[in-house]
Amino acid sequence: MIRVEMLGRFSILAPDGEVSLPTIKVRMLVAYLFWQQGSWARRELLRGMLWGDVDEDRAARNLRTALYLMRRALAATGTPDNLLEVRRDAVRVVARPDCMVDARLFEHKALAGLRENDWEVELLMEAASLYRGPFLEDLDAEWSLPERRRLTDLYLAVLRALVHRLSALSFHEAAVSYATQWLTADPLDEAAHQTLMRLYATLGQPRRVLEQFEQCREVLKKELGVSPSDVTVDLVHKLVPNGEESSTTRSQKSASSRRPTNSGIGSRELEELPIGERLSTDPLRNARLLLVSGEAMALMGETKEGIKSLEKALTFFDRFSILAARARLMLGEALIWLSIPLTPKLDNSLRDKGLRYIEEALQYYRANGPPADLERALQLGAQACWLAGLNSRAVELAQEGLSLAVKLGDREAEGRLAAVLAICLREKHRLAEAVAVFDRALQSIPYMGTPWEILWMIFQRGILSYIIGDLAEAERFLQEALTIIRATTFPSLMVKVGECMIRSMMIVVLHYQDKPSEMDGFLKPEMDKYNPEPFVYLNTLFAAGEARRSLLPGVEGWLRARLLNLPSPMIACTIRSVVEEMLAAGLFREAARWAGVGIRLARIREWGAFEALFYCHRSVALLKQGQHAAAAVCRKRAERLADPFDRWTRAWLARVDGLLSWAQGQPAGARLYLGEAKRLFLRIGSRYDARQVQNDLRNISKNVDLTSTFSDEF
Repeated sequence: MIRVEMLGRFSILAPDGEVSLPTIKVRMLVAYLFWQQGSWARRELLRGMLWGDVDEDRAARNLRTALYLMRRALAATGTPDNLLEVRRDAVRVVARPDCMVDARLFEHKALAGLRENDWEVELLMEAASLYRGPFLEDLDAEWSLPERRRLTDLYLAVLRALVHRLSALSFHEAAVSYATQWLTADPLDEAAHQTLMRLYATLGQPRRVLEQFEQCREVLKKELGVSPSDVTVDLVHKLVPNGEESSTTRSQKSASSRRPTNSGIGSRELEELPIGERLSTDPLRNARLLLVSGEAMALMGETKEGIKSLEKALTFFDRFSILAARARLMLGEALIWLSIPLTPKLDNSLRDKGLRYIEEALQYYRANGPPADLERALQLGAQACWLAGLNSRAVELAQEGLSLAVKLGDREAEGRLAAVLAICLREKHRLAEAVAVFDRALQSIPYMGTPWEILWMIFQRGILSYIIGDLAEAERFLQEALTIIRATTFPSLMVKVGECMIRSMMIVVLHYQDKPSEMDGFLKPEMDKYNPEPFVYLNTLFAAGEARRSLLPGVEGWLRARLLNLPSPMIACTIRSVVEEMLAAGLFREAARWAGVGIRLARIREWGAFEALFYCHRSVALLKQGQHAAAAVCRKRAERLADPFDRWTRAWLARVDGLLSWAQGQPAGARLYLGEAKRLFLRIGSRYDARQVQNDLRNISKNVDLTSTFSDEF
């Protein structure tokens, strides 16, 4: 039996004792080969990874020497002769059932335990016992750092799940033990402090609650230069309402009431305090904290200071050449999410800059590895291209990343990349493919460790159902996402953004289902603060009901001003909603104009999912103005572009056919087509559109002129 220990200090325990590896480079080589056990590692990759700073011939000699020393060390401790296989172009450690890698076993048990029911704790406890420390903590090889972060995050997920499940089973003392381990692993996580405070209160130990709060206050002040959040302060007062309030607690309560929540490190603190004093002495941790705080500030509206912090983090990383590519990857990710406009201050330059950083990281990782970072860069590159409307490029990057994730056996990355690919296929109107790939992505949810990513995946699947034309299914996915949010005890800023977007999408779905009374229940005061701008305006428009006509000119002006600054997917959905509201309000000339804008943008930005629908909208608007020939041309183009999977376009085409028959003096044919359109809209679940068609049918019965009618009555 061979036991490879990678959690904590790296060591190999063979039948005749511990394997003695003579140099740090040999240890790094052996660790990498055992971690990639069963997979061939190219010699040029190994040379670049370990001896990238010397010429090629010398690096090749060094690799041959290291492989010889590795083989000799393994043989001296009784390992099988065929454990290491060497070819002219590649090397690998053979996968054997008697060779156990503790990090792989930990990962297997952790993921299996997280998939179990809420009362199952055995697998999670086994996983927690295997984690002896950070992945290869004594080897700072570049390839190992992302794996270290990933496994640390998985360990924290295990501990959080154990605390939750043990608490639910009333094993509070055991829950305290694992919560303490959670806090030891991440002492800056306020959620861990809050959990311990709740557990001590449950056990009837108010003094420990206050001690835990003071510990939280001291560590945050020392490490980050900030104070506990309002949530933590309010919690201690709730748990120990009759306790004596210390002066530090009173001062913290006063200070917290004056500062904005969730804004990370304040801009003044960033300017006044040196990096070393403000954060940590660990370079990687320092830069990462700068990235997190910068992203938080920018999302909360402190755009200039937030971006300044992000750029400062990159400069800090650039001082360590081996970390520069990863810094660009992290900064690119932050800038991409910042490009979603929560305020008018943000513009496309953030998205373009983020994409440039990611392309630089892609170029580096394709040449040098490691595969895990290349995989992440491909995902972020695909997301950036999608936001920029470059859907063909996004599909290429997502497919490349998905193939790599499958090869590496990384189910979490496979889920993320499948979701991105499905979203891009959806935008290109390849709806059947999008559904199949999304179903594949959803199967990876048990392997996902970040609530935001799970929410994003389910939210986007709900949007796909909406685009296809199944409002009931869309509502189910959105309700599922909201359920996850309610179960998230400590929501991050991105989860709050996600919640507001999901609630706004629910308002859209309920609007088409003609459920105005239920829409009010999804409005929250903070939605305007965290929502992208289009949702803010559409929420107001949909909630206006019959007063929409007075609001539409203002919405039209806002859309005209923001047209070139919004991410492509948001522009498409916004134009669609505005055009349909204009049609319902009788603003036919304006509806025809904006449908034309949608058609032109769809051609430029690859919005296959909307071009056919915009042609239908324009055809209806032209018919209402008496322009029958132009409407017939638009109808033909819509039919040519329609996807068989798209129920909306089929329903709108039936409505167009009914109005065309009416305009041509064929009331019987008009009633037939409009009756079919009403049936199709009701099948989608859109009573709102069925109501518009019913108005058309009523006007046929009254023999009212087509160009002079609109009504909001059902």
